[in-house]
Amino acid sequence: MKHLLRGAVLLVIIVISLSPAVYSRAQDESEFDGVWFVEDGFVVLNIEGDLVEILAPGQDGCTPMMELELDGDEVFENGVVVYTLELAEDDEILVIWQGDEVAAEAEYYESLDEVCTMHAFDISVETITSLDDVETLISEVFDQSSIPGMAVAIVGPQGVIWSGGYGFADVDKGLSVTPDTPFMLASVTKVFTGTSLMMAWEEAGFDLDMPVNDLLPFQVDNPHTDGEVITLRHLATHTSGLLDNWEIYNAMYTPGDSPIALGDFLEGYLTAGGEWYDADENFADWMPGEVAEYSNVGAALAGYMMEMITGTPLDDYADAHLFGPLGMTNTHWHLADFPDVSIIAIPYENGETALDHYGYPTWPDGQLRSSANDLGRFLATILNGGELDGVRILQPETIDAMMQPQIPTADPYQGWFWALGDKPGEAGHSGGDPGVATNIGINRNLGLGLILLTNSDSSEMSLVWDALAGPIFESAAVLKGE
Repeated sequence: MKHLLRGAVLLVIIVISLSPAVYSRAQDESEFDGVWFVEDGFVVLNIEGDLVEILAPGQDGCTPMMELELDGDEVFENGVVVYTLELAEDDEILVIWQGDEVAAEAEYYESLDEVCTMHAFDISVETITSLDDVETLISEVFDQSSIPGMAVAIVGPQGVIWSGGYGFADVDKGLSVTPDTPFMLASVTKVFTGTSLMMAWEEAGFDLDMPVNDLLPFQVDNPHTDGEVITLRHLATHTSGLLDNWEIYNAMYTPGDSPIALGDFLEGYLTAGGEWYDADENFADWMPGEVAEYSNVGAALAGYMMEMITGTPLDDYADAHLFGPLGMTNTHWHLADFPDVSIIAIPYENGETALDHYGYPTWPDGQLRSSANDLGRFLATILNGGELDGVRILQPETIDAMMQPQIPTADPYQGWFWALGDKPGEAGHSGGDPGVATNIGINRNLGLGLILLTNSDSSEMSLVWDALAGPIFESAAVLKGE
């Protein structure tokens, strides 16, 4: 399911408990009706008539994630065909096609309840009363998973409450994971792109709704719409209408840092006649702000805008104004910036096959590497209103603004790059790339944050998060010593 890396339709890791969608049950039958489990994506498809429900299995059942439309054998999202379905092996296997490639295969199950709970972990800790219980809970979950290495941190407004490492950063060398082991963050990176932009906004006071074309050295023109105006807010909320062309994106992964400059790639992807330009695959047919569709290339363009606005590239700005002041010494955007790359957790495809450390030209959308302890300092700063240990990176009112729905008509759960939860104060972001899966979540009302980093892209990540996040956030007062 390569096209689903760094966020898309099926491979979605639950950040926190979002509001269940209200589904209107379909009336007409379909040959694909039934319950299907996609092991590679670790999601359940519940197909009934013209409705495809996508759910995430967890400790206590399935959580609704989204719904798609089915017409014949074609699956639609926002009116666009994203998959084609085919039955195989006496109708026991559902083959999910994207174009001419098989995106995934799903197995048929008789019972929705069965498939929603069959992967639940056997956990002895029912209620967390101490940090010892936390360690027992995490150890039990990790030991029952197939993840090579994992780092976890629990955070309060004053800093890291507890952190730990499990398994191996490098299996062959026997290098253990510690809370200071850097992991590829994948799309969790976007939170730092957004934070850096808001820090620059506090300094310079530019308009978040200004047209990006006013500052870009090239012009972005959606060939399917007339008179559209793409703003920084559209980029930060996945409502720009810029789409991820996964045939191009997948080809951009290279060992080491990418030799292609961010600006060169964006110009070649977004301007007619460019090396990676495709009018149909790179652009949606709706106006900016109308529809939310997860966009890595939009996030990359937002990161590029930092240089256009301030004259300083995003990576240099973050080093000087964010990572350095907060003491995030194991956090860098590029492999070349690490004094010793051997300390970085090796990514493992499906939790088994070691991959080379890699990069891509759109690094602001997913290439940041950081440790659980470093991320803990960042989340503590957010929970503490933008200040930690005498260092202020943002004003409290700016954080409040970031954690509000930016364009509610398009997505009421989308903040300034942060995904918002159903419960007051919830926000977070997940990430997935070859060989890695990550998640961060906070509840500002509870004053607690959780960080989970793994060096496997296996399907277990959403279940691991579900098993840990519920008990930990429910025990916020105990963990904070209140």
